[in-house]
Order: sequence, then C-alpha cells, then structure tokens
Amino acid sequence: MTKCVQAWHGWGFGPAVFDPLHSALADRCKLSAPALRAPESGNFETWSGELAAQISANEVLLGWSLGAMLALGAVAAGARPRALVLIGASPRFVASADWPHGLDAGTVAAFRSGVAEQPARTLKRFLALQTLGDSQRGAAQALLEQSLEADATKLTPALTALINADLRRSVGQIRVPTLLLHGEHDALMPLPAATWLDDHLPDARLVVLPQCGHAPHVTQAHRIADALMQFLGSLPDA
Repeated sequence: MTKCVQAWHGWGFGPAVFDPLHSALADRCKLSAPALRAPESGNFETWSGELAAQISANEVLLGWSLGAMLALGAVAAGARPRALVLIGASPRFVASADWPHGLDAGTVAAFRSGVAEQPARTLKRFLALQTLGDSQRGAAQALLEQSLEADATKLTPALTALINADLRRSVGQIRVPTLLLHGEHDALMPLPAATWLDDHLPDARLVVLPQCGHAPHVTQAHRIADALMQFLGSLPDA
C-alpha cells in the first residue's frame, strides 16, 4: 500500500498549513509538504510543469486549493503519481460566462488590487474566508494565521497563476485515481466546482464534508486523515 504523500499548499500559505493533518496521521502515513514558489512570470503552465518533475510514481499527490489546481496541472504536464487527493479543488478560480462556479471577476480584481496595495489587510480578510461556514471556525483561525506566507513578494506571481489557470480542457485526460474532499460550505471554491470535477475526471470519487469550509485539513484534520488512509487502502498494489 502506498504510504508516501506529497502535499501542496494553497495560495497565501506555506507548508505549515498541513501541520494539523500531519499530527492527525501520526505514524500511519509519511506526509511531506514542500514550499511552493511561483515563477516570477506567474505562468501557471510553467509552474505546474516544473512541479511535475518532483513527483515520483510511488507517491500520492495531495493538493489543497491552488495546490490542488497545480496537482491537476502537473499530471496534465506528464507527472504520474500513484493517485491524487484534492482538497477544496476547482478547475478554475474565476467565474466567467461559461463558468458560474467561481468567484466573481470583479471581486477577484478587487482582491488582486488589495494584495498589491494593502497586503496585510487583504490577507486578514482572505483568512476569514477560509473557515466561513465551518463548525470549527473559531479554533482554526490561529492555526491558519500561523501558516500564512510572510514574504509578500511571493504572493503576486502565485495569485496571477491562480487567477489565470483554467484546467477544464485537461481534466478529461487525467486518468489517475482521485479522491475529492470538499467542504459543504466552501466560500472560495464552491461545491459545484468539485461536483464538476467529479463528473469530468475519469477516475474520481467525491466526498462532501458537512458543516465544513475551505480548510478541512485544518478544521477537521482527523476526519481528513481517516478519509486519506481509507483511500490509500483502496488503491491496488503498484
């Protein structure tokens, strides 16, 4: 059974955002979480292509939010992990005429301006959205705040990648066993986006987490750990 998991964090955060999940897994699974840094160009395809080279065939690739999008992009670019676990995932962050399951483009534009002009204030608002609608919201705020990215120079290229990414044409070619874990009340990546992925990924299974927001690996770490181990146990031998 595969027990090596590489975890990719979301925008605005660092590897420490996986500390609660690491603790919940204890000795059941080896979880590594590298720091991800976008290229200065902010090009999503360049970034996901570079990350694809870091994945070995015996690893399970876990991605959260932007990390989940990068995981899909890395597989589309040629990476062949043992399986994918995608938390709070969407093929596209920004809503458009043909994609109603994202954030309004005007809201995203205002957020981008806020990151450039008032990063501390904007990140505080962003932090509040992580656990909106989550039954464990209060307890999670401090944990999330500790894992926020302190270097503001890293925020803009990664945000550009997040805003411009569109994986809808790629997901149909991703034939990797995939577990989708999604909060029922996710305010950043709406649940219909995960439902869409479940419908379009050839080998996906969606688990909806009741009373949960965008960061279930923080607010419900033991539940995510159990779901992860159950999924690993269901994978055929390599």
